Amino acid sequence: MKQNMLYKLEKLDEKLVFIDKNNLAHNYKIIKNRTGISKIISVIKGDSYGHGMVECSRTLYQSGTRDFYLARLEDAIKIRKENYKNTNIYLLSGTISKNVCKKIKDHNITPIINNLQQLEILNKYSNTIKYVLHFDTGMNRLGFKFTEIEKIKNLSKDNQIKFIMTHLSSADEKNLNECRHQLKQIKKINSNFDKKLSIANSSGVFLGKSFHLNYVRPGKSLYGINPFFKKSFGLKGVMSIFAPILQIASLPKGQTVGYGKTYKTKKVMKVATIDFGYSDGYLRSGSNNAKVFIDGRACKIIGRVSMDLITIDVSNIEDKNLYLGKAVEILGNNQSCEDLAIETKTNEHEILISLGKNSKKVYI
Repeated sequence: MKQNMLYKLEKLDEKLVFIDKNNLAHNYKIIKNRTGISKIISVIKGDSYGHGMVECSRTLYQSGTRDFYLARLEDAIKIRKENYKNTNIYLLSGTISKNVCKKIKDHNITPIINNLQQLEILNKYSNTIKYVLHFDTGMNRLGFKFTEIEKIKNLSKDNQIKFIMTHLSSADEKNLNECRHQLKQIKKINSNFDKKLSIANSSGVFLGKSFHLNYVRPGKSLYGINPFFKKSFGLKGVMSIFAPILQIASLPKGQTVGYGKTYKTKKVMKVATIDFGYSDGYLRSGSNNAKVFIDGRACKIIGRVSMDLITIDVSNIEDKNLYLGKAVEILGNNQSCEDLAIETKTNEHEILISLGKNSKKVYI
């Protein structure tokens, strides 16, 4: 992050989400250096985990990626309209209708085929579209079963299969036995097809060379989330969020704060109300628990998180540094996504997607 710029951010008129394109490019380079000759399919689903998929795709394309992975057809079409040269766009949701097949063909999108029904639909409406076969090796979410291999071979044309993939279900766990089992399974499946392979998500990228295979599909690591908690791989946070103070008050002992009166002051306290709430994606589970930062100092959230407002304890901040419009750090150099996820009892993906949704972004 451009720290000097953000730390000089003293006063705001409105909440702002900063997206650091240099850090995104840096993270791509870290992943590329680790995966070597394996091809990177940059995962930009979920609006690039809340970072803005169009802008992020431009940065990633400039950094060298030529493959993108999305979950929604309308998003895949939007990225195709960026007119990137020599680019593959993969669609997780596959083919579920004649209309989807037509749009996939019209926009040169590669579907991930997840089951026999999708393969039959594709064959019915197009026999020229190339696709990826997705096998379930333990996730039990999407994907063909091992027992369906013969049916798949009867329904598919060898020259239409680009590669075969599966998804690691437990790559961020300490015990890697399940990951090794899935790797063994997908190789066994591929002995029937002899195609290129992909198994590694972000965590898989950092498990080691044996998981890289022909394609890797990093998602959260592109946006600075370390796949293994508290381990540093040189990744940098891409998103920072700041919101202004709207009001400052002094509360005597015994006063309650917010809906439901869930917080009572134990002493005289200085409190500030900031222009941020759950309509901005901040999770209510952070009520009376999570913290924000002012000038590098932690300030605890007190009371329930409201739709548009959060109240914080600013007793440890000097009066001269408290004023209307004062910038409060929601996420950034002091407050990592990992730490906020712990405080709000969720994962980093939900933090980024929630906070990045419907927000005014400044790309730096």
